[in-house]
Order: sequence, then C-alpha cells, then structure tokens
Amino acid sequence: MKIEYKTMIKFFRKIRYKLLSERKTSRYLKYAIGEIILVVIGILIALQINNWNEQKKAKQQEQTYYCKIAEDLQVDIKNIDSSLVTIDERLKSTERFLKNLLKIQTDKQVIFKDFIPTFRYYKFIPTKPAIVDITSSGKLETLRNQALKNRILSHYTEQDNALQIIDINDKAHIQKIIEIEKFADFGFQEVPEYQSIFDEELQGLLSSTQWQQNPKDELFIKIKDAMILSIIRSDREKELLKAIKTDAEELNSLLIENCD
Repeated sequence: MKIEYKTMIKFFRKIRYKLLSERKTSRYLKYAIGEIILVVIGILIALQINNWNEQKKAKQQEQTYYCKIAEDLQVDIKNIDSSLVTIDERLKSTERFLKNLLKIQTDKQVIFKDFIPTFRYYKFIPTKPAIVDITSSGKLETLRNQALKNRILSHYTEQDNALQIIDINDKAHIQKIIEIEKFADFGFQEVPEYQSIFDEELQGLLSSTQWQQNPKDELFIKIKDAMILSIIRSDREKELLKAIKTDAEELNSLLIENCD
C-alpha cells in the first residue's frame, strides 16, 4: 500500500513538472486542484478501510468475550450440579442425625456416624476469569450489545449476592458447632472420622458424658439447634444455587447466539 502510494506521488510530480516546464499555468492549476481532490478521496477511502478493519476487530473481540463468558457459565452450571448433589447428601445425614438424636440413643455412635457429613460438602466457587478480565482491563465498552452487557453484569451481581448469603449462613452454622464448647464431654474424640487422631489411652482419658440420653442437657440442646439450623441453611442454599443455575443457563443461551 505504501509502495503504491509513493509511486502515485512520483507519477503526479512528473506531470506537474512537465506542465510547468511547458508553461501551461492554467492547466497546471486545474491539474493541481484535481490532484488534491484525488489525494483527499484517497485519504478518505484509506480511513474508511481502516475504520472497517477496526470495527471488524472489535466485533471479533466482542464475540470472543461472549464465548469465554459462556464457557465460564457452563463450568459454573456443572459445579452447581455437583454442589447440589452433596447438599442433598448433607440434608439426608442431618435429618437422620436429628431423628436418631430425638429418639434418644444409648449408643452414641448411632448419631455420631452422621455427624461430620452434616457440615461437609462440595462448595460452589464461581468461575470468573472472563468477566474479571473484561472489568479489570477496562474493556467493558468492547461489549457493544448494551442489553446483553447489562444482562451479564446483572448475573454476576446477583451471583455475588447469593454467595454472600450462603457464606453468612455457612458461618452461622459453623459458629453453632463451635458453641458446643465442651468438646470432650460431647465426644469429638469418639466421632469415627476423628478417632484415628486420638490413641486408645487418650480416648479413655477424654471420656465423654451421656448427654445424648438427656433432652434437657445443654449439649443435647445445642447440637439439636445446630442440626435444625443446618436443615434450614441447606434448603436455603439449594434455593439460591438453583436460581444461579437457572440464570446462568438462560444467559449462556443468549451468549451462544452472539458468540459465533
């Protein structure tokens, strides 16, 4: 392009010199004006071509971002499904623990076998590299579809709000477990998952009470309350995660339409 432009300039220059040498002033002026017009037109065409190229690049970048966000959402949907499965398992363990507790057990192991599963599960952590890249690099203007951009931002805002609620409820439940306080009396050393940590002699020295046989015992009341909170927390978490998943699926469909 540069070579052709230089060649054209040299060609015009030769014509001007020829006209001047022949003292054809009027023709020279007309030619000079025509040359200026041609140069202006050439510049305008070059600018338009450059503008088209920039628009094409911007469109490709926009589509790439839509595809990347869609990929992140697809990972989120799978991870939410995995989390929901483990929450259902946690709910079953909690309900079984609470039922066995309220039936009053002479053997503490009947309830302890479900103790750890009542608060362990696969926590959903969102996949956000695409949206983080877009927002942190100041490239939000790249997303020119305003309606779709607002939809994307709304999804991640609502997701953050939902996860914040889940985190608050999770901490409240853990706090309830911590508030048991009398760990030895409760029998943490007798919980199947923890027995390997304490040798036989230490377990004997840390013998627990039979709190599980007395509904009025402080430990009985505390663990009962913790399990009730766990059921409520689990149900709320399922509700929030399902809402995130539904929104992610809808947004994913919109992004797929715009990323090809």
